[in-house]
Amino acid sequence: MSSWCRSAFGAVRGVEPLVVLEQLGTSLFDTALLMVVKDRYADATHPGTGTRACGEDEQQKAMSDFYMVNNLIAQLTPIVPALLLAKAGDRGWRRVPVVVPLCGYLLSSVALLQVVLFGLPIQVMFGAAVFLGISGGFCAYWPGVMTLASLGSNTENRSQVRQASSEPDESSPLLLHSSNSVPAETSSRKSTVNMVLLFSAAILYGSSVGGAVEILAVFVIKEPLQWNAAQVGYGNAAGFVVFLTSFLGAVAFRRCVSDVVLILIGMLSFASGIYFMSFVTASYMFYLARALSLFGLIPLPTIRSLLSQQVPSSLYGITLTALQLALRLPALAYIPAFTKLYQRTLDWFPGFVFTLSSIMAVMGMIPISVMGCRWSRHRRSQETEATTETRHADKDN
Repeated sequence: MSSWCRSAFGAVRGVEPLVVLEQLGTSLFDTALLMVVKDRYADATHPGTGTRACGEDEQQKAMSDFYMVNNLIAQLTPIVPALLLAKAGDRGWRRVPVVVPLCGYLLSSVALLQVVLFGLPIQVMFGAAVFLGISGGFCAYWPGVMTLASLGSNTENRSQVRQASSEPDESSPLLLHSSNSVPAETSSRKSTVNMVLLFSAAILYGSSVGGAVEILAVFVIKEPLQWNAAQVGYGNAAGFVVFLTSFLGAVAFRRCVSDVVLILIGMLSFASGIYFMSFVTASYMFYLARALSLFGLIPLPTIRSLLSQQVPSSLYGITLTALQLALRLPALAYIPAFTKLYQRTLDWFPGFVFTLSSIMAVMGMIPISVMGCRWSRHRRSQETEATTETRHADKDN
């Protein structure tokens, strides 16, 4: 009983319960914000236009413009604060990059509550997004979570985390282990190429997911779905179920495939699901599209896992934050691009942006496939070298 209590206490102290609670809060906040934005822009019509279809199009444009500005603020303001928090984390304050952004997120939620209770302008949420960014936002929060997870796991189980290990030292091996006959420069160069490939895949896939999710929030409000608050809540809940299915998928697939193949499975899952979303005309079709994307959250955490294996533990925080910033900078391009493209295709194919997102997800599979080929070739060469050394040793004996 005492050992069970210690295990339970250790689990509660871990980062996992915090992530679960944060995701629950995010689901409630996103649903509330969407409903408030919808109500505030319900009468956003051009003077002289009285038809409902035209009014709905104008509402969609106003809502998508709001989310475009809000998301740009949320993506870009955390850059400098996230770097500072990452440095603090690498100097020993590991929980600071997690706690500070959560405080900012709490105040952002309070701001939304004030908008609802006192009828403040919806533009107040732009200020809340700025404050969230100053606190580091999710740009600092997720690297902080991944750093804690990396330090609490060994290399082999890092992509699923449940086995604890002591913190790796500064000389921990890289993903592609070098033999004694391989110069350090060669190993370092291979690690650099791997990091470039991982960054490229993450940027392409992150832009694909970010652009699609931004539009998905307003897409479900318009015809033919026209969801109410309860339906939006169910839709968000279905989206967060993907966290669970992605984790279970990672645990199951790791028994028979490598992390590279695991990433490709997740990317293909999201690409197929978001492509199907392009043609959704009823609620049951929406949930079918979500079901196709049930492994869609595997790629980015696994990419972070592989990336953390390329550097010593003292650089975990700054490296993972650099990746998070690399995922944020393309937002300058893809958020306005997806928003304006959605507005211009409302009349003939509103789901076109989801098709574009699917194409980008497939493109993200290319650098990961290249890395997988490089990895396999390197492992084969290592096995050949090991076999040759064994034969030589046998002959000497």
